[in-house]
Amino acid sequence: MRMKLVSLAVPALAGAVLCLASAAQLGEPAAPLKIRQWVKGDPVDLAAVKGRKIVVVEFWATWCPPCRTSIPHLTELQQKFKGKDVLFVGVSDEQASVVEPFVKKMGDQMDYAVAIDDDRGTSKGYMEAYEQRGIPTAFVVDKAGNVVWVGHPMAELEETLKLVVEGNYDLQRAKRRGEAMELVQRFFQGAQAGSVSDAELKEMAQRIEAFDRELGGLFPGQSFSAEEMLKQARAGRLLQRYQEAVTGGATPEELAAIEEEIRPQLPPEIDLAQVKRQMLASQRMQDYLMAAFQGEQEKADGLAKQTLEGLKGQAEQLNQLAWLLLTEEQIKYRDRKFALEAAKAAFDASKGADASIIDTYARALFDNGKTAEAIEYQKKAVAAAADESVRRQLEETLKDYQARAKP
Repeated sequence: MRMKLVSLAVPALAGAVLCLASAAQLGEPAAPLKIRQWVKGDPVDLAAVKGRKIVVVEFWATWCPPCRTSIPHLTELQQKFKGKDVLFVGVSDEQASVVEPFVKKMGDQMDYAVAIDDDRGTSKGYMEAYEQRGIPTAFVVDKAGNVVWVGHPMAELEETLKLVVEGNYDLQRAKRRGEAMELVQRFFQGAQAGSVSDAELKEMAQRIEAFDRELGGLFPGQSFSAEEMLKQARAGRLLQRYQEAVTGGATPEELAAIEEEIRPQLPPEIDLAQVKRQMLASQRMQDYLMAAFQGEQEKADGLAKQTLEGLKGQAEQLNQLAWLLLTEEQIKYRDRKFALEAAKAAFDASKGADASIIDTYARALFDNGKTAEAIEYQKKAVAAAADESVRRQLEETLKDYQARAKP
């Protein structure tokens, strides 16, 4: 349920292992867990389990939709690897008053140790040390007490654990992959910011292409070439400039001049008119959410209609909007009827085939007092779920609706 923004960045970067030259290195000793409070499960002391256990340390937050999505997956992995000396620890830096009720509500769906960071001491030893800026992020600590993998818990964690458990994990290969991914990140950041010359970009692209050959592919299912990277970089730079003009209030005449200049330089598959619509729709959505977060009812109501019109047909963004309006605790103006409109539009755009979107629609119905319809659609969400752990989570929600529907 993430917000999808216009970008030419490589999607696989979201789950990539980063091993930055200026940061801590894979293979180095793991920092101790500095915990203020253990909310669930037995306390884990890395020094005490060294030589006996593999530990997955995952950073998350209750307000983070991707974190919530990964929780059932982590529970499934904990159950799968429990008999193979693997422990999972989820670490949040939020207050106990926020974390405890969330964990209690999750119940068996969050079936691993959960802890509250002590003044971000654990985060400094992991997230900051390895220069990770987004959550959820997981770290694998092997039996020797060393960090051997860093990444998104939904990306390659299970495969990595299997190799570590079997003693077949290639740390040197992981380091090389980390170097490659850091170079990819620097390439796209430099290209988008315009801080790297074309000659430097070309040299970096050639090095990345060499890494791709050496490692048998950096991104599954993607062919990789330096020339293609350079095309993406140039297009990204142009679109960044265009986005700044679109969202910065440029006049129609100014936009037309920029369009005329950049259109011949863009790949033919990029529809500039569609890109503009997406940019404006994203901006409207952000403006609406900002008003909702700040409790500006009149402003939010004035933006509601054009926000929906701008997002027409964009199921993922409509779903994101509805879910935030229904669940985000910090929103001061919560228009549940508008959330229902957005959820229904997302459902229609996805043709009722996406379990997470159906789940959002059912939640919107329930929050608007339409309990019978909510139960009907939650059953459809359960039926549409392909992943077993997701299905179990949806079933728990269904049981909750059914229990609350009883007189």
